[in-house]
Amino acid sequence: MSIDLIYTGKYGVLNAQKLLNSTSNNINNVNTEGYVRKETLTYTSCVDWGVGATYTRRLYDQFVQKQMYTDQGNKSYYEAYASGMDTADRILSDETMSLANATTKFFDALSTAANSPTSAANRNEAKGQLENLVGRINSANNTLVDSLNEVNGKISDEVADINSYTQAICKINDEIRVLSLSDVATNNEIYMQMLDERDRLIGKLSEHVAINVQVQSDNTYEVYMDSGMLLANGDTYATLVQGQNEFDVTKSEIHLTYNSIAGGRKDNTDVKLTNNSIGGALGGYLNSTTEIRNSMREIGKLTVALADALNVQNKAGFTLEDIAGSNLINVKGVYATSTNDTQGLYCTFNEGQGSNVQGYDFKVSFSDGDLHVYRVEEDERMVEITADIPAADIVTNGNNTTITLNEYGLTFNMNASLNQLKNDKTVFYVQPTLMVGSTVESNVSKPEDFAFASAVRTGTKADNYGNATIVLSSCTNTGADFGVSVDPATKKPVFNTGAPSQIKIDAQGNYLIYDNNNTLLGMAPASTKGTNVFANAVTYDRATNSFTNTPLAGNNGYPGYDVSINGTVKENDEFYVEINSGGQADNSNGNALIGIRSQSIVRSTGSSQVTTFNDGYANLLGELGTSITTATANKDAAAAKLEQTTKLYQSTAGVNLDEEATNLVMYQQTYQACAKIIEASQTIFNALIGAF
Repeated sequence: MSIDLIYTGKYGVLNAQKLLNSTSNNINNVNTEGYVRKETLTYTSCVDWGVGATYTRRLYDQFVQKQMYTDQGNKSYYEAYASGMDTADRILSDETMSLANATTKFFDALSTAANSPTSAANRNEAKGQLENLVGRINSANNTLVDSLNEVNGKISDEVADINSYTQAICKINDEIRVLSLSDVATNNEIYMQMLDERDRLIGKLSEHVAINVQVQSDNTYEVYMDSGMLLANGDTYATLVQGQNEFDVTKSEIHLTYNSIAGGRKDNTDVKLTNNSIGGALGGYLNSTTEIRNSMREIGKLTVALADALNVQNKAGFTLEDIAGSNLINVKGVYATSTNDTQGLYCTFNEGQGSNVQGYDFKVSFSDGDLHVYRVEEDERMVEITADIPAADIVTNGNNTTITLNEYGLTFNMNASLNQLKNDKTVFYVQPTLMVGSTVESNVSKPEDFAFASAVRTGTKADNYGNATIVLSSCTNTGADFGVSVDPATKKPVFNTGAPSQIKIDAQGNYLIYDNNNTLLGMAPASTKGTNVFANAVTYDRATNSFTNTPLAGNNGYPGYDVSINGTVKENDEFYVEINSGGQADNSNGNALIGIRSQSIVRSTGSSQVTTFNDGYANLLGELGTSITTATANKDAAAAKLEQTTKLYQSTAGVNLDEEATNLVMYQQTYQACAKIIEASQTIFNALIGAF
């Protein structure tokens, strides 16, 4: 009987010791990251003298744990995305960096100078403010480039962290698999520690990339990306590689390969991951770089639109040196990247089409032996636009080919024939606006370069019968295709052949339009009074001696200037247009330059909407602000959900010190009771021995 009591007490003490060890271990690890609460269960044994045997398990809710991984990934994504976006927003909205502020100051100075066109001091101030504006554009774009490089550095850190976690998870998975095939009970504590460590590693991994976890029959985990790509199992782990886009050095790309825990490359897998398939902090940073690059494109688009409007208008006037105006802002063309080292593509912006330029990239491909032109959407979709390009806009001249995209205000100039490009299966990738902001320059070397005087002026014949007067309503362009061009020798504006320069009134009060050789060009009806004459005129056909229905002003804006006649006209009244030589005190072109401030010159990407420069810039800031606000709200929501899920998980897996303290007292009492049984059995045994 005493022997039975001794064994009963012995096994009771041993089981109580296990219960105490579990409780003590829980208490000791209350602040240990990744630790999961352990519970030792007892059950009746038919072997151990009826005393309850023990089994230790981890207390956690696997479903809640998986949800916690998801919530952690969402929170990290929005944190990283908002962080990257916030940098771009702060750069562009900073008062010292604001393009809207610099543009306002420039136009204010330009207005002051135009109102006193011969003032050198005022012209110098306008020159200085133009240089400030261009410098501000340079600085904004360059700072965005710096921000892009900074985020790309964070992407490198994320890739390194992910790779370390996937490899570690794979290794510990293998160790768990091996141990699970052995007598786990003899190594239970080590086994539990391995499970805790694996969960900790997976939790860390979920901060960097969105994951799903699948439990296998051998207690190993298979960890996948949300896209379904394997990250780690018991013998294989993914290695992420950060690289540059084939065509865009500013764009990071993530590729995935597989390695074996046994060492070396697992196979020849090389998968390019899309930003939206990654999630976590890595996905957030990648998507923020897309937004930064789009902001750079928008700045480039704004710059081209403003520069083109100013340049075209300044070239329509006379400078203080009595020569034709030139470009105020120098916008450089853009070289494309290419799959062929011997063939290049140089993209230029079409003069007078700045308002057509949008923030798209383009791909020109001859890869299948035929020409394909693609517009690249923000989501990287390729939209083919080849069929929209008129055949006349695709021209091969010897060893040069040009593709003119009037809809987008661009021309692609290639140093090879169309056949050569097709034979070589060349591919070009063009980013017209991405880096324009960094390369744009002021072209005003001296204050006299502002062409405030119009290239043409109007006059009224002295002996007219009526009291009507003629005024120059606009002078918007000079060039080979317009009524006025610039003599390369004298740099002075001159009338081209066929430029309208005389207006005579017929018996019906119609406006007959002649060139300076007295050749009849067209006619505007009497109802044109007070409006643009040339815009309302139709062409005269000498062959039929009649007026046609064809407008005199062509689609290209010919003649590039227009006039209006106000007052009463009489038959044989004459009016004229002439080159404004010696008109330095005139400021009509200066007023036109000032008017660009309120002109709609910036086209919204993917839309026909055209806005002013400042409105376009405000839209850019608004879109950035909306993106950041949305990301911040999503971040806060994700953080709140993660907190809720974590609390739910910790309610099971976390250590409750009050509960553990209660268990500790109870198990101590159990231990003491079993010890008393051993003590009592010993007394009985000694008494029995003494009886003999």
